[in-house]
This record gives sequence, structure tokens and C-alpha cells, in this order.
Amino acid sequence: MTSWSLKKSKMKKRLLLLLVLTTFSFTLSCGDDDVLKKINETFIVGKWRLSNIAINGVNDNLDDCQLLKTLEFNNTSSEVIITVFEINADNVCETSSIVTHNYTVNNSSVTIEGVGNAEISTPNNDTLILRFVEESNVIVKTYTRQ
Repeated sequence: MTSWSLKKSKMKKRLLLLLVLTTFSFTLSCGDDDVLKKINETFIVGKWRLSNIAINGVNDNLDDCQLLKTLEFNNTSSEVIITVFEINADNVCETSSIVTHNYTVNNSSVTIEGVGNAEISTPNNDTLILRFVEESNVIVKTYTRQ
């Protein structure tokens, strides 16, 4: 074999190895994305308190009562209890409504009957982010596990 043939053979082997490694790493990264897109139904079970609302990327200024809003997802009956607070005449936060709705989780979305459908993301175990579109506005509500 000539020197050129040896170099050509080594280059082919290196190229093949690079191609295999690239394909392998791409396959691994795609698998991680798929796992992140599918939310385990049991993850959202529990009580979550509202911590932020952003409308079209701009954070909304929430008052103390709005920050008391909770979602409590029940795993035995697939119900969510939504508790909302408002300031009363004495300037004190009080419960203004407690409503119960059925919910379902499908891949990366949750549907709350009577409320709507939202995309779920969970950057960590203590944060739940619900993203939905309402009248052409993108609304992102962030909740913290209680």
C-alpha cells in the first residue's frame, strides 16, 4: 500500500468514527427532549401557589392576594381545587372562590374542564409553569409547590 492509500484509509476510519459518535450523541439528546416533553401525571399532584404571571413576556404586578391563589391537584379523583383570594372592604385578603374541576394530563399539556388547556413545563420539582393563549395573548403562570 502506498502512503496515500494508508492516509486515505485512516481518514475514512476517522470519518466513520466521527459519524458514529455524532449520530450516537444526537440520538441521546433527542431522547432527553422526548422525556422532558412528557409530564408524569403524578408530578403535578399536590398544592401549588401562584408566584408569577407574565403576559406576552411582560411580568404582571401581582398583589398579595393574587399571590395566595392555589391549585391543588388530587390524584385519586383527577380533580383540581382552585382557590382565589381578593381584598375585602377591610383591606384584608379573603377567599373569594373555591371551585373544583376535573383535569387530565396528556404528554406536555393539562386540560382543566371549564377552564381550558395549558402547556406544562417543569424546570424543577418545585416549579410548575402553565402556558396558554387567551385572546391572542400568551399567558405564562408560574406556581411553586407548597
